[in-house]
Amino acid sequence: MVNVISFKVEHQCPQCGAPIVLDEETRFFACEFCRVKSCICAQGFPRYMFARSSEAMSHPDAPEDAHLVFVPYWRFKGLCYTCTPAGMSHRFLDISALALERSFPGLPVSLGVRAQALPLKQITPKTSGRFLRPADMTRVLDQAQQRSFRMAGQTDTGFTEHIGETLSLIYAPFYRRSGRLVDAIVNRAVGPLAESNPGLNHLPDCRPEKQTRFVPGICPACGWDLEGASDSLILMCRNCRTLWKPGKQELARIDFRCARPGSKTDVMVPFWRIQARISGLPLSSMADLARLANLPRAILPEWEQQDLFFWAPAFKVRPRIFLGLASRLTLRQPDPDLDRQIHELTHVPVTLPIHEAVQSIRITLAGLAKPITERLPGLTDLKITPVRATLVYLAFEDQVHDYVHTGLKAGINKNALALASNL
Repeated sequence: MVNVISFKVEHQCPQCGAPIVLDEETRFFACEFCRVKSCICAQGFPRYMFARSSEAMSHPDAPEDAHLVFVPYWRFKGLCYTCTPAGMSHRFLDISALALERSFPGLPVSLGVRAQALPLKQITPKTSGRFLRPADMTRVLDQAQQRSFRMAGQTDTGFTEHIGETLSLIYAPFYRRSGRLVDAIVNRAVGPLAESNPGLNHLPDCRPEKQTRFVPGICPACGWDLEGASDSLILMCRNCRTLWKPGKQELARIDFRCARPGSKTDVMVPFWRIQARISGLPLSSMADLARLANLPRAILPEWEQQDLFFWAPAFKVRPRIFLGLASRLTLRQPDPDLDRQIHELTHVPVTLPIHEAVQSIRITLAGLAKPITERLPGLTDLKITPVRATLVYLAFEDQVHDYVHTGLKAGINKNALALASNL
């Protein structure tokens, strides 16, 4: 099991103003003071900062008029899937990296454990100080990931995909004192500001605040209370039987389909059903998939005209289970009777967004392709363009330790699903 410590973020309740501390994955919550439900609508990736404590500001070595300079760090947490000629592997990554074009003497190259020990705060227009503009995210994180791979002894990689990642930009405060750069959290000098080095003063700056908008947790269509887990990406209204997704500014209604349950004790499990254009491999029908997977059976003539859909769990779960479900459903191409009915049953929360489900298609194909040594070059250069995606709930039987779909011969361990919030 992956042991992950989630970052804590300080907010204020939009209804009563009470201070609240949430996990970084939290999207839907009820204030413990006024009990009002709210959901978080964010623009892009979150941007946080370390705020100085009252003890740090009152330290005898801390100048009262210190002009703070906030240094950016990219932080990535998620599962990294790697496909090589030897097969498929996966590992958990939780890395942070200095988000500047080059290193500076004394500046830490990563956040270390600080973000786990100190709460983070939102950046607002009222936040004073100078914020340095971050370097390109992809380049910085690629370098940090390559360092991580080298430490793990991994060298021969075909391609990698990141599924279920959490990406954020975190600013750490510094200031200048007697020609030295000082960490404003602990008021300790970390390095010199030599005259020959233009230092941080010549770097471009920006204002990184992206207002996190809190939206009342009520259905925009009928005013009923919405339901969802704290990390749910999709919220449910059981009154008017609709689903809603927090966007940049407000809740947006989403389309979905539900299979008909066979029992009142069934559990509705969400999956993304994706139709995509694949360039780089002949892959437009079920027959093409059968040939890629080298299935030990005759290819039926009707498969040549059968549209191909890629399936992926719409929830985070251990890699082995995720890949197993995605591969099985994609091979089986389930086609149950579907409607837009929300049933009075337990619904597993949607915690994996559609764009990451699209990213999983290459991994699913790599798990199915036989032999992988011959198929790997084509998979590496594959271009995947989603055409249509639908959220589909399938009915699983609630057994003692697992949710089971007998028709698909698929099962999900309940404990593995409960622990998926660690991913």
